[in-house]
Amino acid sequence: NILVSSFYPRRFFSIMELVRINRVHIAYILLESGMNKQDFALNKILTIPNFLSLFRLVLAFAFWHKYTNAANANDVMLAVFYLVLSGITDILDGKIARRFNMVSELGKILDPVADKITQGMIMIALIGRFPFIVVELVLFTIKQTYMSIAGILILKRVRENLGARWYGKMNTVILYGCSIFMILWYTMPVNVGNILILISCVSILFTFIMYFNEYQRILRLNKSTRNL
Repeated sequence: NILVSSFYPRRFFSIMELVRINRVHIAYILLESGMNKQDFALNKILTIPNFLSLFRLVLAFAFWHKYTNAANANDVMLAVFYLVLSGITDILDGKIARRFNMVSELGKILDPVADKITQGMIMIALIGRFPFIVVELVLFTIKQTYMSIAGILILKRVRENLGARWYGKMNTVILYGCSIFMILWYTMPVNVGNILILISCVSILFTFIMYFNEYQRILRLNKSTRNL
């Protein structure tokens, strides 16, 4: 409702209305990005990499549920197994897509969405043990919201999917590394966890600044080109 209200202010929507509205907007965004009819073909949607990305979404929520309701060490290890399986599928979907020519525009969207939702679920799951991680979650949400809005503008104006930069990949490694360490060390002191959270926050801020400068540069360049 928050996202849709930017298009339709001062109105609250039912679930079915949101589904219908979002289908229209997603189709519009994809078309504006330069996709043609072939990109909507079933063989570009119903692919193994896309199914793997969707499976990772399921695993993210399965991890959150199992970890937050863990009654013993076995439950924690099962939650960790879900994360490991998610990481394996993340590697496999990219390799399969490139090896068997299954790269699709939908896959380019699903893959990072699955990554970010997994990271968000990990942070939410750790709130009970490390309340300070709420700060990291807020920064993470602000960064992703900006990148989503700016990414849509760039797709619309430049018709280019920028993809991940080196600092984005570095940030992903840091966030996953710190989070998994906090999960595996179940008796980790809160102060130690707070230090790891602080490192993650610095990484998020650095990445946000880098992406902000990059996106603004591209939008300014596009505006200057259109004015010529």
